[in-house]
Amino acid sequence: MPCRRRSHAAPKPSAACATREYAIVSTDTNGLIELFNPAAERIFGWRADELVGRATPLLFCPEDELARLETRDGPGFFAMIGQARAGHAAEPREMTLRRKDGHEFPASLSVSPLHGPDGAIRGYLGIASDIGRQKAAESRIRFLAHYDALTELPNRNYLGQRLAEAQEQCRRRGEPLALLFLDLDRFKYVNDSLGHHAGDLLLQAVSRRFMTCVRAEDTVARTGGDEFVILLPSLPDRSRAIEVAERVLAALREPFDIRSQRLTISPSIGIALYPEDGDDAETLIKHADAAMYQAKAAGRNAYRFYDSQYSREVSDRLVLENELRLALEHKQFTLHYQPQLDVHSGEITGIEALLRWQHPQQGLVPPDRFIPIAEDCGLIVPIGDWVLRAACAQAHAWRVAGLLDAPMAVNLSARQFDQPDLPEQIASVLEATGLPASRLELELTESLVMREPERSSDTLSRCKALGLTIAIDDFGTGYSSLAYLRRFPIDRLKIDRSFIKDIVDEPDDAAIAQAIIAMAHSLRLDVVAEGVESEAQLRLLRQWQCGIYQGFLSSRPLPGDALTALLRGMKAVGVAELAPPPLQH
Repeated sequence: MPCRRRSHAAPKPSAACATREYAIVSTDTNGLIELFNPAAERIFGWRADELVGRATPLLFCPEDELARLETRDGPGFFAMIGQARAGHAAEPREMTLRRKDGHEFPASLSVSPLHGPDGAIRGYLGIASDIGRQKAAESRIRFLAHYDALTELPNRNYLGQRLAEAQEQCRRRGEPLALLFLDLDRFKYVNDSLGHHAGDLLLQAVSRRFMTCVRAEDTVARTGGDEFVILLPSLPDRSRAIEVAERVLAALREPFDIRSQRLTISPSIGIALYPEDGDDAETLIKHADAAMYQAKAAGRNAYRFYDSQYSREVSDRLVLENELRLALEHKQFTLHYQPQLDVHSGEITGIEALLRWQHPQQGLVPPDRFIPIAEDCGLIVPIGDWVLRAACAQAHAWRVAGLLDAPMAVNLSARQFDQPDLPEQIASVLEATGLPASRLELELTESLVMREPERSSDTLSRCKALGLTIAIDDFGTGYSSLAYLRRFPIDRLKIDRSFIKDIVDEPDDAAIAQAIIAMAHSLRLDVVAEGVESEAQLRLLRQWQCGIYQGFLSSRPLPGDALTALLRGMKAVGVAELAPPPLQH
C-alpha cells in the first residue's frame, strides 16, 4: 500500500514509509496532516484519507489528559512540538497515544522539523512505534525477577531487598528482627508418589496457610523447591518469632485436600535474629538455615533458634582476611579463562577472565569465599588492578602468537568502578600491555550501575570513549529494566546462569530468558547466555537467536597455559571451532 500524502507533501521518506513497524506522520506548520503511512494506519486505526488535512491531536489523548501527562511525566508532547518549532529534533520519548477507537497504548514518539529548500521550517515529521508488547514483556520480567511464578510469593531476590530495608529500619530504631527458614519435611515423597503437579498444588496451598500466620508488614518468600523464609521486622523480643513459628506448625497440622488425596506435611523451622546472629542478609539466611537443620536433627516438625557455638564462621573469616593480604604479596592469585562461543559455528568470540586463589594449604579457593571479604577489607581494588593487567597481557600474548584475536572480558567490582580515574587507569593498562581497546570488555552487574545511574552513565561513557566494549553481567537478577538500561552506553547483556539452568524444564525460566533475548535484540544489544551445560539448553538458545554462550558444555574455566595449549592444538590442525556446529538437517 503506498503512502497517503498530498501532492505538495513533505519529502517522501521512502524507506520509512516501507517499514511495517514505525508510524510516519508529517504535518504542515499548522499541524495539519500531509502524510500518513500504512504502519500509521495499522497502529492508529485511521485510514489516511480520513486524516489528511486534519489536525494531529486527533491521534493523541484529550488535552486535559495531555496536560496531566505533562505534569506527571515531565516534558511531553507539547514540549516536543516546541522543540521542533524551534528547529530542533526531539529525542524519542515514551508517552501514551490514542487509537481511533479510543484505546490508549504506550508508544515511543519523536518529532523533527521538516525544512524547505530555503531552509525554513515547512512542517514536522513524527515517528511513532507501539511499545505495548515491550512494556508487557518488561512487566512480566520484573514480576518473574521478584516473585515466584508458582506461589506468587516474593522470591529470593525480592526477599533480599526487603530484608535490607527491614535491617536499616531496625538499625535506626534499635529493634531486632527475625528470619524464619522453613523446609517442608519429606516433601520429596509427595513429588515421587503423586507427581510434580500434585507437589505444586501442595506448595500453593502451603503458601496460602503461611500467609495466615503473619502480619501485613511481614514477608513470606519462597526461596526454592520446598524452602520458604518468613521475615519478621521490628520485634519487641524473640517471643514474637516463637509465636509465628508455633502458628506455622499449627497451621500445617490440618490436612490438605490435593487431587482427591488428603495429605499432611510438617515444617522444620530455623530462626536467626538480627543483629545478634548476623548483621547482613547472607549471614542471617545461612544461620537460619543452619538452625533449620538443627530442627530436623531434633526430629522435624519443630523450630530451633540459631546457636553460635555451632558456627566458626567469624573466626574463619578473620583468618581468611589475613591470608588474603599475604596472597597478593606472595603472588598466589591466578586467572582461569572461559571461552565464549558462537551458538551456531562454535567459534570462540571472546574469553572471560576469572580470578582464582591458589592457597598453599587449601588449594584453589572459590571466589565466592574470598571476594566478599576482599570487598569488605578494601583489598578488592589492588586485586582488581592485578586482574585487569594480567588479563590484558594474556590477551595480547595470544594475539601476538596468532592464537586468538578476541575480546577479553574482565569483571569490575563496585570499589573499582567507584574510582574517579578508572578510565585513565584502564587506558594506562592498555598502553602498558599493548592490547587494543577494542579487545577489552568490561563486565559490570546491573545492580552496580543502577546504584547511582547518573554517575554510572558518566563513568561508562568515559570508558566507552576509549573504544572498549561494555557488558551488563548477571542480567535479570537486579533492576531488570531494559528500557532503563538503554540510557547507558552498553553493548551486550549476559543472562544470569540462574535463568539458563532450568530453561529446558521450567517454562517460567524459559520465558524470562526468551523475553530478555528478544528485547535485547530490539535495542541492538548482543546477548551472552551464561552457565550453558547441555545440548538441550544450547538448542533452545539457537532457536531464540541468542548469539553467544559460555559454560561447561564447551569448556570449564582453564588456566592460561592449558588454554594456550588448546589454542595451539586447534591452530596446528586448522580448527577454528572449540565446539562443533549443529548438524544440518
